[in-house]
Amino acid sequence: MHNKQKLANPFFVAAVITLLLNDWYFKYAFHNALTGKLSDIAGLFALPFFLSTFWLRGKHGIYIGTALVFILWKSPLAQPLIDSINGIGIPVNRVVDLSDCWALLVLPVSYYAFHQSSTYQLKPMLTHAIMVTAAFAFVATSMPKGKYTTFANINKTYSFNFSKRELVSRINALQLDYVKDMQTYTFNRNIVSGVMQPDTARLDFDSKANIFYYTITFSKKKDTLAQILDYEQLKDADTIRLRTMFSKINISGDNARSEIKLLSLNNYVQLKQKGDARERAIGIFERYVIKKIRKYGK
Repeated sequence: MHNKQKLANPFFVAAVITLLLNDWYFKYAFHNALTGKLSDIAGLFALPFFLSTFWLRGKHGIYIGTALVFILWKSPLAQPLIDSINGIGIPVNRVVDLSDCWALLVLPVSYYAFHQSSTYQLKPMLTHAIMVTAAFAFVATSMPKGKYTTFANINKTYSFNFSKRELVSRINALQLDYVKDMQTYTFNRNIVSGVMQPDTARLDFDSKANIFYYTITFSKKKDTLAQILDYEQLKDADTIRLRTMFSKINISGDNARSEIKLLSLNNYVQLKQKGDARERAIGIFERYVIKKIRKYGK
């Protein structure tokens, strides 16, 4: 049961507009304590309101869940998850500060506004426009401004005390772990999209090319998710595109030792990021690829 017309509530619309303006203009134009907290307040008002329009019977759980997730998000406990998301090239940003939890006081106000909200008569096109704008605002609030940057000619080598066949096996295991995580994400996404819009996604495997694809059925968009390496077909001179880490590598070795040569990387670089962006990108690759490869089998 849902009532999308509630999304026309002027308080909800004002919260979404505030969230967008603050994240894309006020924070960079003024950068003070108020702009730092405004997104939390606007987001906590708008997000559970938005979700409750699709799950009216679950609105109590949505508001309680929003409070618990926000507390977790603002605590150090969420850092491993954020590191993992950033490690695969998805930029997520937040500040660890439990004092921000005072913003939770806006949740009862949002709940009251939702409960008292009238049903508005909007055309479907306008209702969907509000939905899309709100969804974008919720995602964009955690994404720092920046751009994807390619770092070429890295040519950094990593050596391993096991065979090339074993290295290929461990790289494939790493990719399959990523595919498994994407399968979980796809399952959860389909639950949400089944309520919001007639759109689903799925993972397909081409057994001839050894490629996993991520497909959005509504738009018929198909992206390569991972390509499983065939040791018998792999030559030392081959350049391998490791899509799970947006990188290009070269693999070489024999029955006793093996090497990965990192050729290039594509990484999201924040505009206000401090330090050497190239070295940071290499560090992420080493943490989420090299370190995991060394740990497999232990």
